[in-house]
Amino acid sequence: MLVYKILLLSFFLLFSPFICANERLYDAFIKEIEQQETRNNALQNVDQVLESDLTPEEIADVHHKTTVALKNAFQLEQAHKWAERFKQVLLTHHLPDYEAKYSLTYGDLMLKEGKFSDAISYLNLAVSQLSELDMYRLLSHAYRFRAAAYKNNGSYKDSIESYELSIEVAKKYEFPDLQVSANTQLADVYSDLSLPDKALELLQRSIAVLKSQEQENTVLLGQVYYNLGGAHQVIGDHEKSLEAYQTAYDYDVKAGNVVYSAYTLIRIGREQKKLAQYSSAEASFKKAFTIFEEHGHIRNQGWALSNLAELKLREDQKVEARAYVEEALELIDPIQSKVLYQETMTTYAQIVLPERADFFIQSMEQIIAQDEVYLGLKETALRVLKDAYSAKGDFETALNYHLQYAESKVSQLEKEASQKALAYQLDTEYQKNQYELQSLKTQRDMEQAEQRVQQIVTAAVVGVLVILLSAFLLLARNKRRALELEKQLLNKTLDLKQQLLADISHELRTPLTVLKLHIESLEHNLVENPQQSYKVLNRRLDTLNTLIKDIYELAQADTGSLNLALERVNAKHTFIGLVEDIDDFVTDEGLDFNANIELPDTLEIDIDVTRFAQIFNNLARNSVNYTDKPGEVFVEIRYQNQHNRIQCVIEDSSPGVDDEALGRLFERLFRCDKSRSRDLGGSGLGLSICQKLVELHGGSITVAHSDLGGLKVSVILPCE
Repeated sequence: MLVYKILLLSFFLLFSPFICANERLYDAFIKEIEQQETRNNALQNVDQVLESDLTPEEIADVHHKTTVALKNAFQLEQAHKWAERFKQVLLTHHLPDYEAKYSLTYGDLMLKEGKFSDAISYLNLAVSQLSELDMYRLLSHAYRFRAAAYKNNGSYKDSIESYELSIEVAKKYEFPDLQVSANTQLADVYSDLSLPDKALELLQRSIAVLKSQEQENTVLLGQVYYNLGGAHQVIGDHEKSLEAYQTAYDYDVKAGNVVYSAYTLIRIGREQKKLAQYSSAEASFKKAFTIFEEHGHIRNQGWALSNLAELKLREDQKVEARAYVEEALELIDPIQSKVLYQETMTTYAQIVLPERADFFIQSMEQIIAQDEVYLGLKETALRVLKDAYSAKGDFETALNYHLQYAESKVSQLEKEASQKALAYQLDTEYQKNQYELQSLKTQRDMEQAEQRVQQIVTAAVVGVLVILLSAFLLLARNKRRALELEKQLLNKTLDLKQQLLADISHELRTPLTVLKLHIESLEHNLVENPQQSYKVLNRRLDTLNTLIKDIYELAQADTGSLNLALERVNAKHTFIGLVEDIDDFVTDEGLDFNANIELPDTLEIDIDVTRFAQIFNNLARNSVNYTDKPGEVFVEIRYQNQHNRIQCVIEDSSPGVDDEALGRLFERLFRCDKSRSRDLGGSGLGLSICQKLVELHGGSITVAHSDLGGLKVSVILPCE
């Protein structure tokens, strides 16, 4: 026995230096790979580390950390190779923790390559795996990466839900850095959805968290200022937005995040374009393209080229714009990057139409004729076809494609509702399986405890059965309630579509019926004064033509094809002319007209004068049609210096409208007094059109009760 111990001790002393050397080699790699300054050295020695004597967990750890380091450095081709090696290790060894890490890492790799659909699939798997393993820090990452993939794929609702889950996990398990990251990225989603208040609130939370930390976090500060720029951009304060993005760019460079700095350069270029700093914007886009090209980021190269095309289109340099956009479309995957692809296709159509309307008609009809075509791409094709036929003057075919586009959107809503119902069902089944698994674990514990205390086991069995029964009943009730809610939502959507079609049909049927009666009377010589009947027919035809024109303008606004012909004009001279135009119209109708215009002599604004004249004429016509005589109409136009905007107020005397009707005045085809509106030729679309035109100018329009006894309409126009 003594001899055996001596031999064992001698063996240990002989080989311990090699064992320690291997341990030091692995430990040194881990320390180097986690530090920015020594990471390249670690990557150069990784094969040497793997040749040493490592456990399966250590082998998997080396592969995981190498893949992550290459991915974060945007060496995506090398990252793919190591991800494949990582996968082979997991096929050899069953390592649940690293299987979850692989799903998370590969999902983020797909996200960085712009393959958003693939990213969502892998990140969904990562969420499931990490939840089961209670790996909460990585779970917060998985929710956040998945939210980014949803956002880039156009699924904003799913994106918001995932970000909120990431924040919830980070907050519960005290990961302040992850909480800040999720908050700032969620703010960017709210900015995209034109909800700047929510975005600013989240950014303020992030700034408060960062200020509470002792050490400056340049990476997170770059994220916060990046999203702060997005919030200011939504508000329309482009100078502050540009300043925030430039600060974010400085932090990106300081932190060594070269690729992220390219993302920020795109945003900087967009704001410079809005501020008419065209040469600076072009330089920003080209610099971003160079960075994306150096790092093999194909999708984002297309993104940069698409922005260059929009810039050249703004400068009316269509030859260069077309070259950029065609090159961009070759780089952007229409399935993996559907939102960017659709935006680029829209830019392409603006460049080519109307000169190449036939080309777009042929190519787009080939897309929608395919048996299987991606829904977003089909909708884009239908919109382009509508614009192409409009450019050719074939408005009947254009309207047909617009109706197909509307039906496609309804089908999409129905599909989403079905997918949500299926998701609820799968989630219920998953929860049921979790309870069944918990039941098996509990049963095993009961069998072990049965040897000691039979009475405790019996009580535990009864308790588990009660819990399972209660849980089953609760899940069944929740499932039924969820399906009922989805059904109500779908029915409401269909009802809205049917109601809109019914309203339009009714509005068209009434004047057509009157026309038919007058024509029959003329045909059978049943009228004493044919000339008077012809006047009635002309008036009814004008009413019908106005209704069709209003419906078409609203359809253009809904699809984003109603464009403004903006021009730089003197604000005071322009609004004086607009007011003089409606002065004669109002007084000719027997109403008193008064106006007060207080604008700076040198103030200049960018507006479409023709469209603003349409707004004033619609509002004046409403006042004339719905104001009792004798009555008055008052117009006041002021410049609000503190907000850098112009306020236009048009109000009239009695009668007014009740509170219920006041809240519905912007609804399409809504009338307070339907019989009177039809007699006056109103379509019920005037205020809706005014609202769309004001919003296209970046402004807002509201209604309220007037002190004169009638209606007060306020239009706010920003002066950028």
